[in-house]
Amino acid sequence: MAMTDIFAEIVAALRNRESVVLATIVASSGSTPLPPGSTLLVKQAGKAVLGTVGGGAVEANVIRESIDLFVGSSSSTIRQFELSEGDSEQGMICGGTVEVLIERMRPEDLPLFSQLIGLRNEGADCILLRGVDPTTTSVGRVVVTGTTPDALQQEEVKNLLEARGVSANMLLPLLQRSHRQESVERVSGPKGEIIIQPIVGSQPLIIFGGGHVGRSLSSLASLSGFSITVVDEREEYARSGRFPEAAKTILKNWSAAFEEVEITPSTSIVIVTSGHKSDAEVLRHAVTTRARYVGMIGSRKKVAATFAQLVKDGVPLSALQRAHAPIGLDIGAVTAEEIAVSILAELIRARRGFRDVSAPLSSQMISWFDHPEA
Repeated sequence: MAMTDIFAEIVAALRNRESVVLATIVASSGSTPLPPGSTLLVKQAGKAVLGTVGGGAVEANVIRESIDLFVGSSSSTIRQFELSEGDSEQGMICGGTVEVLIERMRPEDLPLFSQLIGLRNEGADCILLRGVDPTTTSVGRVVVTGTTPDALQQEEVKNLLEARGVSANMLLPLLQRSHRQESVERVSGPKGEIIIQPIVGSQPLIIFGGGHVGRSLSSLASLSGFSITVVDEREEYARSGRFPEAAKTILKNWSAAFEEVEITPSTSIVIVTSGHKSDAEVLRHAVTTRARYVGMIGSRKKVAATFAQLVKDGVPLSALQRAHAPIGLDIGAVTAEEIAVSILAELIRARRGFRDVSAPLSSQMISWFDHPEA
């Protein structure tokens, strides 16, 4: 189960005044089934388990340790597990080693996890800092919303660092690397350590067009962490069964569909409808939204002609120039699946902070504004 679902489960449990235990892989070496950041949530007495830290003997041991936290006085523990051939009966023959932070959350931790959920649902990336003291088995937690030196100036962060003997200068480069690479980082001090875990904000993707490219993109983008909405005015292309991974499918005409979707600064819009006119209709609306990314499929000739007509109709050229058109990175794509890969690569490029349009209007395309019929 995705980490985002596990955080939602944590909030739901804490609201019900239930304690839960969260296990997180914080380090690994050698061959292991899952990377650091993988999580397992155990509810009271191990009755409900969500997520995974790799299965087999390791997971069984983690669940036992979790149950011990429910009945003991400790709040956390860090355990190292070897995945050796000795575990082969339970399928753990990787030969690597993992370190797992196992921590109990109580109802009083609800405000912090509610803050984290709120930021994530707004599309904002954030970082969960945990200060771990092995001598007292206590865990301090703070949510950080930036990776600049100013982000470390809030009082809660200063207190967390001081309690573990870690300076802001030690933490900052690891904080930035953790955010950039979406990786768990650790920094030790004389009184414990700080564990840095990035939490990626919600990544909504609205695909206008449920044809072959839209269908392939929906599948691939879902695997890459995007939350998918598919829009089409044709009933056969807007069936939920056609897009089992999509959070929502909308059967409406293109303009009306904008009334049913929420577009935030973290939203991406992909325009792959069945024709030039419908592409232009969607683009007209899309470039006026707050969407992080707007892309439209088509040849350079078609894109230039579409832009020229929209400018003639009163759409500002400055708004159109933020669109990625022709859509996708140039990888020589031919098939629908390859085109979907090229679009997804560009979506990831935008998600990673590249703000420039990867396929800007060339001078040749701009000349089409004067002669769109050529």
